[in-house]
Amino acid sequence: MKTRLFRMLLIAFALTFAVSAFAQEAPQRKQKTVEEMAAVQTETMATRLALTSEQTKRIMEINLDFVAKKKEAKDRNAPEEEFVLLYKNREDAVKSVLTSEQFATWKKDPLEEMREQREQREKNTKNESKNK
Repeated sequence: MKTRLFRMLLIAFALTFAVSAFAQEAPQRKQKTVEEMAAVQTETMATRLALTSEQTKRIMEINLDFVAKKKEAKDRNAPEEEFVLLYKNREDAVKSVLTSEQFATWKKDPLEEMREQREQREKNTKNESKNK
């Protein structure tokens, strides 16, 4: 009985030690600044939507404002309704800058867009195979 209890305590100690050692080694992820986050969003939109330089400039301003307000709201644990309003205001501002085609592309889920592109490539490949 004592041996069994000793083994259990030894295992519990080893697990506790292993978990605490692992937790201390976890690397801390560097927080991006508001400007960096806005720049990433803007670059993604510029590439995906083929924005003009004027559109890119205006979208950057919108994204900077949005990210700053979102971070501030998150820091003070704002209610969900405030976040919904932030997203709605951003959407309205972006809509005023983009063409209707660009806006439709922006609103479309990127994963869905990738699926559609893959399906189109597969159809093209099948058609090419049939034509040979």
